[in-house]
This record gives sequence, C-alpha cells and structure tokens, in this order.
Amino acid sequence: MQDEFFLTNLELRESTPTGEETAGLSHASMAGLFLLQVLELAARGEPRGAVTVVHDAGDHGGRYRELANHLAGAGWAIALPDMRGHGGSEGERGHGGGIDEAVRDLAAVQDHLAYRMPDAPKVLVGQGLGALWSAAFAIERPGVVQALVLVAPLHEPSFQLPAPAKGLSKLFKKVGPMSPGQIGWTAEQLTSDTAAASAYAADTKVHDVITLHAGNQAAEAARRFLPRLAEAGVPTLVLHGSEDPISSVEASRALASASVEVTTFDGLRHQPLHESRAAEVQAALTTWLDGQLPR
Repeated sequence: MQDEFFLTNLELRESTPTGEETAGLSHASMAGLFLLQVLELAARGEPRGAVTVVHDAGDHGGRYRELANHLAGAGWAIALPDMRGHGGSEGERGHGGGIDEAVRDLAAVQDHLAYRMPDAPKVLVGQGLGALWSAAFAIERPGVVQALVLVAPLHEPSFQLPAPAKGLSKLFKKVGPMSPGQIGWTAEQLTSDTAAASAYAADTKVHDVITLHAGNQAAEAARRFLPRLAEAGVPTLVLHGSEDPISSVEASRALASASVEVTTFDGLRHQPLHESRAAEVQAALTTWLDGQLPR
C-alpha cells in the first residue's frame, strides 16, 4: 500500500557561509520562496509517534519513501526533510553550515512535529552523513527525541575537498567555506542492487557536490559525537552493511554499549535501506522500535 505524501515548507533563517544564524529570513517575501522542504506521511491509524529520516550526503528525503511507507504501516508519522543545499530545499548545492545549522534545522522539524503531536515520542533515523547530524542533535538537544537510529554513520568522512591554492595560483584561485568539492561516491558503492543503483544514478535531485566547510564539519561531527553516543541518554540502534566500502562496519561494531545496539547485514553496502533486502533492514528497525517504544 502506497500512501499520499504532503509537502511542508518551513521558513527558516539564513545562515552565514560558516553556519551562524543571521537575522533575516531566507526567502524573498514577494517571491514566496522557502528554505527547508519536508515531505510528510501520516501514520495509518492513530499515530504512535513521529520519525524523522535524515538523508545522506548528496541525497534527498524523497528517496526514503519506501521506508516511510513501512513505518507508516507500523503506526508512525514520518518527516523526510531535504537538508539545506539538497533536494528541493534552498541553498547552494552541496553546501551546509555544519553542526550548529543542522541541529537548528532538525530542531525546527521537531518543533513542527511537536505542534501536531505534542505528547507523541519522536525518533531520528539518520543515514551516513545524516547519522552524524542526528547524533549531534540527540546529544546537543537532550530530551527532544526518545530513540535514535544511525544507519552506516560516516566514522571518517573522506570527501574530495578543495585544497588551498599555493604559490602564484593564490592570486587567482580563492578557496573559502563555500568552495565546491566532490562527494566522490558511485551508485555501486551505495548498493549492490542493480535497479536501486540505476535509480540513484538517474535521480536528478541527487548530486556529487560538497563544499569545503560542509566536508570539514562532517569530519568534526564524527570526531565529536560518535564516541559520545551514550550521552544522548536514549536507546540507540546502529545498522550497517558488512560490505560497506564508504564507512567502516568495524568502527560501528565498536560503538556497541549498554545503550547502543549494533546490527550488521551480511553482503550489504553503504545504504542498506536501498538494497534488494531493504525489507529485512526495515523489519529490524521497526522490531527494535517496538521494543523501545511500544504502542
């Protein structure tokens, strides 16, 4: 069963190139532009809570519709935001202000969900880079979410970032926070499923750009927050494919603790929710949620 998604446009404040919040809104008042686009899906029946899915680098929320439909069937309302510089949201492609900005934006999404479901539990599910932003939010804003799921978190982000110019080239080439680099991933690194890889390669909302500041902030988030998952104070599940060529499955296994459960899937790559066995990964996620936050 496929349900109908509806679009919410959140008007948020602009950031400087390095992520500080500015005083003005980002949209032109007469043009009616928006900043943060969020696809939403209502739960089937009485909602038991809300799940926000935070996408990977170069990705967008719309690619997680299959997961959203599965979670809606389990009674969850779903939010699929496009982070700044991605998908339908505003911003220079591939640029994000980093940790503080991502935490602010996820807070805005949670505030929006809380307005509609003030007493319902909230869950963050983050994939890859989105896992880093989700971990940062859970630790920096304690008490807002009641469970955290990290899918293939980027333990050591290794993007192809622009290098500072040297010698005489410094006179002509300026490298700053918004200078573009490349994510550098192929569809085949993300999934072993041929159809999913083809769909990713053909998706016009997917891009391969990441700016210098966004890439550096990703590395900072991995260093600051993944070793401190216990400080989030919420049950945490880490899901990881054993054949992930982008992020270390062994590093994910090392995160296991009293509050962090780690589940690996043999043969799956960096985005296990986009594999031929995605239903198996979805089932593991919902079974865990049922145990942590029963109806």
